[in-house]
Amino acid sequence: METTTVKLSVPVGEEVIHLSALDQQAQRHYAKPMLFFKFDHEGLNDPVFEHLRKGLSVALSETPDFASTVAPLPGSTRKELQLQLNPESGASWRVVDHTAEVNKDAWSYGTFEQLADKHFPLADVPRELLVNPALIDIPEDVRKLPALSVQLNLIEGGIILAICWHHTVSDARGFNVLLNSWARHTKESILRGEPDDATTPAEETRERWRLDHGAANATIAQIPEYVVDAKARSPRSTTSLHLLDREDPLGAPFQISTWYLSSASLQSLRGSLGADGDSGAFTPVEAVSALFWKHVSRARGLLDRCEDGATSLFTTRLEFRARLLPPLSSDYVGNICEPNAHARLPLSELCSPATGASLAKVASAIRVATEAVDDAAVRTYIGLINTLPAVTDLTWNYNGFPGPDFGVTDVSGLDICRTDWGPSLGVPVCLRLAYREGGLLYLFPIDPQGGLEVQALCEPDALERLKADREMAKFVTFKG
Repeated sequence: METTTVKLSVPVGEEVIHLSALDQQAQRHYAKPMLFFKFDHEGLNDPVFEHLRKGLSVALSETPDFASTVAPLPGSTRKELQLQLNPESGASWRVVDHTAEVNKDAWSYGTFEQLADKHFPLADVPRELLVNPALIDIPEDVRKLPALSVQLNLIEGGIILAICWHHTVSDARGFNVLLNSWARHTKESILRGEPDDATTPAEETRERWRLDHGAANATIAQIPEYVVDAKARSPRSTTSLHLLDREDPLGAPFQISTWYLSSASLQSLRGSLGADGDSGAFTPVEAVSALFWKHVSRARGLLDRCEDGATSLFTTRLEFRARLLPPLSSDYVGNICEPNAHARLPLSELCSPATGASLAKVASAIRVATEAVDDAAVRTYIGLINTLPAVTDLTWNYNGFPGPDFGVTDVSGLDICRTDWGPSLGVPVCLRLAYREGGLLYLFPIDPQGGLEVQALCEPDALERLKADREMAKFVTFKG
């Protein structure tokens, strides 16, 4: 299982990529999405793996930031980072055949069909089986890190494609730009024998400098629900260059559950919250977020567990490309998902009986929160970062799980599960994540049928109450 490097199809020279203030402040960890493809491969020698490799090579030339190395900014006293490119740059690449005789004892998690029957759970699969081991237990004294690492996991009847990228490089929408390019060139390679030539990335897709300029005299008082704390994210080692944030384990037993809303269910939910059945009153994301915030809070018994007058904070990460003045390109590669939108509600209101009217109030609070994040809010956030001793000093002041606050990561608007990778592969069957944060809810990409898969995190006893919730079951199907 040799690890090799997929280099850019068009070599580059020595280059340093400047990171914006928002990139500097982004979470410093590896996002670890997994794409599942149903595929009757022929083992390690199946030609499709070479097509995937060629497609990635061209995609990296179109999104070179993902081929870089993440390293400290020389001379910085503010924990700043930069991206470095050179003629040897590329993504680390491994292909692991879990069906091979030598690996069969380690892989006891079933065939693709068996995983599909259980809706592709990953909670019990050790990460080191799916992800390049070099990204597990990374030493804190490491001097540089790869921006991107790929591992193709072959199982009977399919592939689990693990694509890990350092979040400093880009947010999920920027990552989706890489995926679309990779899928397009892989498809062309399968159909014609070779991918198309790389196109030069448009200048506006790399204008990170536009997110360096913030409002003057910004203060923490202007950014509710955040705090300045130099220790909150710092690694535990005093010798660390802070290429990665510290990992803090969740402080209570939890269980991850998967739920599904069909296109018809989404329409019905939105209609139940709208005036006179107007399904356009709230977006699908607003309606689903409200549904889960309310019902999960009730299932967890937060009103009985917390003090009188206690509240729950809702937060969600948005990407603001279209909200900036002027807007950033939709293909912009970089981070633009801070500050979070936030709404706070009394637990007495949040945990009241679930009716269309009560859910509509919750959805309204979410809408007000998301609409409040505009160009001015982003500039205030950047302005504050620029005044701090270190770019990582600003952090969330949220009491997430097992506390009462509720976080949502929404990637439902990405076309990841509708993008065709060509003959043999087709579109991914689903997306999963090989990591777990304190956030409670993940809205996965809309599928080809217009449905939405959701993953929630809560205590095991709360999950049982959620599964028995008849009002919840009107709109959502429990998958496992």
